[in-house]
Amino acid sequence: MWKTLALLVCVQVCAHGPMHPRTEGGVDAPKKEFPWMVSLHDPTCHFCGGSLINKEWVLSAAHCFFSINDEKVNKDNIRVYLGKMTQREKNKKELMLNVKEIYTHNQYNATTIDNDIALLHLLSPVEFNNYISPVCLVAQGSNFRPGTKSKILGWGLNAAGENLPYPGTLQEAEVDVVDINYCRNQLSNNFPCVYHQITNNMICAGVPAGGVGPNMGDSGGPIMSQHCSRWVQFGITSWGIGCGRPDITGVYTDVSQYQRWITDTIQNQDPYQDLPQFVDLNSQCTKGSEKQNKMWKWCCCK
Repeated sequence: MWKTLALLVCVQVCAHGPMHPRTEGGVDAPKKEFPWMVSLHDPTCHFCGGSLINKEWVLSAAHCFFSINDEKVNKDNIRVYLGKMTQREKNKKELMLNVKEIYTHNQYNATTIDNDIALLHLLSPVEFNNYISPVCLVAQGSNFRPGTKSKILGWGLNAAGENLPYPGTLQEAEVDVVDINYCRNQLSNNFPCVYHQITNNMICAGVPAGGVGPNMGDSGGPIMSQHCSRWVQFGITSWGIGCGRPDITGVYTDVSQYQRWITDTIQNQDPYQDLPQFVDLNSQCTKGSEKQNKMWKWCCCK
């Protein structure tokens, strides 16, 4: 199980056809492609990912903010980096912010890892630009069909069981949504002790042949798919077993189950705060929606 999670392309298989298998990581994410990606530091080292969802809030995983003794981490020790591409050095476009407060779901269960979701309230709002802007979130009631093409992001460790450094550049990899009952059966057959942990608040995704998946350092980061030319985050990297093992998928918090919790948490702090943009994946794409996407330049990036 991953306490803190990352993307991996392990030795067995690579994510994309033309790409050669390699232990040091997946595909370098293009600059400015994912401007909502957040790197959380404690305070000097990256430990988890997250997503910027509006000017003052970051979405991440609850388990990132508890110690091995289940004590909540001190918010004053966390640094939030936006616009960051590499962990090796700073760039002129990145921004570092402190945290005003951490909100973890009140029903988060550290044993089952159910309700693994958290919100970080930034100490000051950010100004959006081409390097820093929010992601759309999936709306309640959206359906995730098995086989849905998705993308995961992270700076986590690149090889399970190997003492390698974090990849310097943000990594991306492609995975498919997996039927939750199939996911439960595979985990039950191979790891009976974790069967009960796959709840209806979770989504499974991976590559059947293995070789691709999150690992240490990627927890809290997004799993996304494109809808009407926009990236929509539908899950939060939560937990899994091993490094992209065949037929053993990664497990992600289902964001669609928490739209009410997200909006309530934000509005309880500021009733006039702009809410994240929620997108119904069941909606049809039209020419009108494409035109509206252009108007939503800083709502949900393409």
